Amino acid sequence: MRNYKLSWENLIGNAETANYLRKTISGDKFPHAVIFSGEEGIGKRFAAEICAAALLCENNNGEPCGICESCRLILARSHPDFYILEPEDNKKANPSIKIGQIREMQSEAALRPINSARRVIIIDGAELMNNAAANCLLKTIEEPPSQTIFILLTANRSNLLMTIRSRCMTVNFERISAEKIRDFLIMRGVEGSEAENLSIVADGSIGRALKLKESGGAQLRERALEILEKMTRKDLSSEEIFKFGAEIADLSRENLADFINYVQKILRDVYFMGFMELRNPDIAARLKNIKIAERKLNLMIETGAEFNKRIKSNANLRLLAEAYLFQLKKILGA
Repeated sequence: MRNYKLSWENLIGNAETANYLRKTISGDKFPHAVIFSGEEGIGKRFAAEICAAALLCENNNGEPCGICESCRLILARSHPDFYILEPEDNKKANPSIKIGQIREMQSEAALRPINSARRVIIIDGAELMNNAAANCLLKTIEEPPSQTIFILLTANRSNLLMTIRSRCMTVNFERISAEKIRDFLIMRGVEGSEAENLSIVADGSIGRALKLKESGGAQLRERALEILEKMTRKDLSSEEIFKFGAEIADLSRENLADFINYVQKILRDVYFMGFMELRNPDIAARLKNIKIAERKLNLMIETGAEFNKRIKSNANLRLLAEAYLFQLKKILGA
């Protein structure tokens, strides 16, 4: 069924990776534990679900048939041999995977498959396991149940225990081209010029493009650019910084992280102007007018990296936003 939603041809980008995974499944060579590594929102989760459906499918040809009972159960999210583990979303702290979740998963993994010849377990956000959870998972991966396959999804492979990385095969997923993201957005009903802008700002991630569409990400990048332009003209007042802090307080940590990332990418483009491909080619003319000394650019980029780490704490958002801009202003002597 060509239009079955869990189909390799519905995976945007990473065609070579898709072909490789299809072949390992059809050749019955899929490893017992594999890491899908790559940026958020580039299709790792979708690819993992296609793998799971294909591995559990009654017609083993590397692709879910979409017809058999197993495929229908996967689609209905009720397959007894398919298990997805995700970080717990705690409003008082950053999302994480705790040891209790791993132990619950291990109980499932130890059971004999019910409908299929194997079980497939997806761990999404594997880098968010705390130390106890990661060490607990390691024991299972070292001596895995013979009928169970683990697929770990991560946007930051280096944050996984080295011992886990060494016991898993890694499949890398690359950023998706702006053209493919633009075409995808247009297919989803986004107007052409907006799709073009979002495809550039999304930096290779369809998931990010969709979030930006919902949250007004293109406008947030414009805000970042305007603030930097004002700073370089020494025209950004303290009142405007306090106003921005109030705006951020009404949004989310993710919005502040996005804002800082836009500033970082703009600063990178200014730094490498004329030497490397721009991350923001649609605003190249405005970027040329931002004149910042190399030493100050380095300090501003370092400041952005520092504040990106602070966002992950429980610090007050408004104070963080204000402190970030005041620090950039200080570096520029504005």
